[in-house]
Amino acid sequence: MNTPERLYILNFSLLATHQVDAAFWHEWDVFGVPGGLPFFLVFNLVAVALLAVGLASVAAGRRTARAWALSCAGVGGFTVVIHVVFLAMGSTAFSTPLSLGLFFAIAVASVAQASDATRRVA
Repeated sequence: MNTPERLYILNFSLLATHQVDAAFWHEWDVFGVPGGLPFFLVFNLVAVALLAVGLASVAAGRRTARAWALSCAGVGGFTVVIHVVFLAMGSTAFSTPLSLGLFFAIAVASVAQASDATRRVA
């Protein structure tokens, strides 16, 4: 297993674990997303499927691997930023040490993944 594959698996796993935490916190209510739990579940089905396609691309070393790696890193970065903004606005959701630790881990993994992908310019 190569570095891009390991970083992708790490970040994908952290993001998936965050989504379990997000279900606990009823993220759809925290962010005021219409559709509630059904929308949340459909969104996650699509997101996990797309990120899995990306993992397959990275694992196979396809031409699209770099774009998928950067996309996964971007999802991680966006996830961290949006939650930090809500925390700064006074939200108490995602304020446990484990939730905050996940955000930190996602941030580190996303930076490492983006850095690795940009170093691998063809």
